[in-house]
Amino acid sequence: MSRKTIAVLFGGVSVEHEISLVSSKFVIANLDPSKFAVLPIFISKEGRWQRAVVENWPEGEPPALIPDSEILPMLQGSPPGRLAEIVEGEATRVFSVDFVFPVLHGTFGEDGSVQGLIDLMGVPCVGADLLGSSLCIDKIVSKAILRDSGIAVVPFFGFAKTGWENNQEAILRRIEDEIGFPCFVKSSNLGSSVGVSRVDSPVAVAEAVEASFDFSERLIVEQAVLNLREVEVSVMGNQDPKASVPGELVVQGSFYDYEKKYHDQSTELCIPCDLDQEVQEEIRALALASYTALCCTGMARVDFLVDADTDQVFVSEINTIPGFTPVSMYPKLWEASGIPVGEMLETLVELAEQRHRMRRELRTDFSGSL
Repeated sequence: MSRKTIAVLFGGVSVEHEISLVSSKFVIANLDPSKFAVLPIFISKEGRWQRAVVENWPEGEPPALIPDSEILPMLQGSPPGRLAEIVEGEATRVFSVDFVFPVLHGTFGEDGSVQGLIDLMGVPCVGADLLGSSLCIDKIVSKAILRDSGIAVVPFFGFAKTGWENNQEAILRRIEDEIGFPCFVKSSNLGSSVGVSRVDSPVAVAEAVEASFDFSERLIVEQAVLNLREVEVSVMGNQDPKASVPGELVVQGSFYDYEKKYHDQSTELCIPCDLDQEVQEEIRALALASYTALCCTGMARVDFLVDADTDQVFVSEINTIPGFTPVSMYPKLWEASGIPVGEMLETLVELAEQRHRMRRELRTDFSGSL
């Protein structure tokens, strides 16, 4: 069996650019070289696509790039899945790819933008598709869908920047009356705890809101869960998804912010978590129900908030491109469930091919039925 070429996209025009570099390095290092030939494509913060050199990639730094190279997708080429390398304005080489694996966290990577582009290229995309990505990236939309599906979420509401500018007093009253304190103010469409503030009193709300509006045009305010336990579950699959064992983040301090996720070594990962077995099974069932309600495919990590006093479980959010750093929960939870990293990545590629094949079997021409 010949090796398949898989284009790994990383970097990106996002505040989570640096996390994407760490995740992609982990993914590339763990793809079986006997089965996959990797075409690493770096997307700069300015949006330029270039081929990268991943050999001897320095820790904590972007990889070296092929000088003067620029990758442009051929969206309607034949056969599908071609990428052209453009050098000094002239096409000098065409690459054919069998799969694209976007390891792009946040804006323009996890929101359906690049997934739609890959669909137009006619090539299988690893992970969620356009619909699942766009639903899950927006915390306001995803929580509303979960709530309407009968899945427990904490009290919340969202608002836009213009609404804040025009009705600040009304929003502040609503936060006090409907949400209470402590609460969290979050950017609606970012991950990695970027644009998130814990607010313990009314006097701190305005500052938190203004800080979050630096990153997003819409914000969500959520009630904080006291005596919190943070639990995560990895999910993988298309129409018949599977859930991993649950794992718990034992966080020192107020909440699991960006610094604790990627730089602070004080957070402990308890895998599997030590919740009662009945609660663990409830969490796994809710992970699958949430995954289905939000039209997820391929993979996702579902995050939960658990009240330590009552064991009440709330779904927090779904990440359709979870972290793949060496300390990330998604691969660790699958390892604890008996699926090593290499096998997990191979399964994700197979799921992309399965979904692509199912879509290609659908009719796109109705003229013969008239």
